[in-house]
Amino acid sequence: KAEDYISLAFAANFQYQYAQFQNISQLSQYYFIKTVSREQRDAELEARKDERLTFYTAVADMLNSKGFNGEECVNRAICEAAQYPVEEEGLVGEILHILLTPDYGKTPFDDRDRELEDLMASYYDAATAGRQMFDCASIYPSCPEGQGLMEMFSILRDE
Repeated sequence: KAEDYISLAFAANFQYQYAQFQNISQLSQYYFIKTVSREQRDAELEARKDERLTFYTAVADMLNSKGFNGEECVNRAICEAAQYPVEEEGLVGEILHILLTPDYGKTPFDDRDRELEDLMASYYDAATAGRQMFDCASIYPSCPEGQGLMEMFSILRDE
């Protein structure tokens, strides 16, 4: 039924300035064939394991600067995203699903990654609470109704 679907609307405006190239040869400095050793690839992969934590921390810091409780609001958004999946809502929904699912594409942690796993624990707990249909607003009361990330561009409903 149509009323069983969750609708997602999102709009964003990105303003930027860029240099206009007068000659195609000016682009060659940006495009080149790069050879990378296996050790370099492994090091880059290792460095990327904490990107999601970096993203959540950056969003929390941005929300803190706006007067919100950033950590609570990020956890609440993760909880609500697990409760109301939006990955079927096109490209934006899929991007939100990837960003707000802390264990999306998770690889097993090794002994060196225990600290990272501990830092990610609250985000994993938020996703688990959402999947188990706990009331995200009551779990994260420091992020009041109307201040959640999901509420900024979506209407969450319980029917």
